[in-house]
Amino acid sequence: MAKVKILIEGHTNADRLLKGGAEHTCPTITLVQDQEIIMVVDPGVLDSQQLLIDALAKENLTLEDVNMVCLTHSHLDHYRNVGMFPQAKVLEYFGIWDGGSVEDWQEHFSNDIQIVKTPGHDQTGITLFVKTDQGVVAICGDVFWKKDMPEVDPYASDPKKLQRSRELVLKMAQWVVPGHAGMYKIRSNGSAKRPLASQSALTKARGTLLGACRSCHRPFNKLIDRCLCQEWLCYKCCECDDSCLACNCAHHKKGR
Repeated sequence: MAKVKILIEGHTNADRLLKGGAEHTCPTITLVQDQEIIMVVDPGVLDSQQLLIDALAKENLTLEDVNMVCLTHSHLDHYRNVGMFPQAKVLEYFGIWDGGSVEDWQEHFSNDIQIVKTPGHDQTGITLFVKTDQGVVAICGDVFWKKDMPEVDPYASDPKKLQRSRELVLKMAQWVVPGHAGMYKIRSNGSAKRPLASQSALTKARGTLLGACRSCHRPFNKLIDRCLCQEWLCYKCCECDDSCLACNCAHHKKGR
């Protein structure tokens, strides 16, 4: 059986952030060991990279021992430290990267690790389902931030897909490693059937939690208020140049 160990337990205040407040976040960083695979999941953001080096040392591992890094989705707080492992392959939504080469991953990654796409919080979401002596552990990134939370994800790119991903995680696993908290055991009381939050609840939550532009301090009342590339700025203060094809900001709207 494979082994799952939380190296650094994450945290976030984004689920209770008031307008204009500063967000503080760190993902849960997890170690998965399965025969020859030594994998770090979501190396994330840290005040000091030494924290991760020390956490690995407690498991008698060095940065060079890690041969695989997994990114559960493409949000910077989950992948910023991927460069700490220059020799490791990187597993993410689009494939397995080895230097500048990429190849498709197989859903049954090993006898004890299954990879499943779990979009909704972000369209590039994947979950690792790992068979351990204690049962199947789902390392799911921000499908859940904390234990069964948040009920309404204000950052969800597709709330309906997120609900389906949550149901899948709760159906397939006995344990969950969420995006920003410690591992917890799944209740066996049908919690996977929790209904979707209403659109009015989602709108209210987004208006409360999305914060404000760090340049002009204009509050984000809906997702379109933010620059998609520079989420700390509104579309009016966007600093993207004309070559940027991703954002929805003012200079692009003028050209359409």
